[in-house]
Amino acid sequence: MVSMKQPFLHRFLLLTFMTLAFGSLLLGHIRIAPTESTTGAREKYTMRVPNEKQVACSKIEGEFPAGLDIYDFEFKPGWKIDFKKNDKGKIIGATWTGKMMPYEFVEFGMLGINPKEGTELVWKFVQYYDDGTKEEFTGAAGSRLPSPVVTLKAAAGK
Repeated sequence: MVSMKQPFLHRFLLLTFMTLAFGSLLLGHIRIAPTESTTGAREKYTMRVPNEKQVACSKIEGEFPAGLDIYDFEFKPGWKIDFKKNDKGKIIGATWTGKMMPYEFVEFGMLGINPKEGTELVWKFVQYYDDGTKEEFTGAAGSRLPSPVVTLKAAAGK
């Protein structure tokens, strides 16, 4: 005879497993993919920006990691990109301006060349909302609003 508690227990265990397995995906902070790359490699980086608030998001400012050479961008309908350059003309950041409603997300692609040395790329982003608030994804790993980090591995044979 099957106990009435068994279906409840099975659902509880499944929900617990899914929360543990996919919990980090529920934290919809700004992410960069891939999270791992190779020194000196050409890479397509994808920035995923979710709107976690009950109000529209209208701007994302990004500061690119030192040593990373971003040279091309994926443009999205309804979004404008303004580039931030250093005194030598190198792109060191960008500002995306558009409209993202609550519970939506947008992905922006960027092509870059990784630095030849180093172990990680730390990205910094600030997300602005129409109510005047902002979230700064500039914190250390494990903080409430961490900077996205890409781990760099040495190229084969190095």
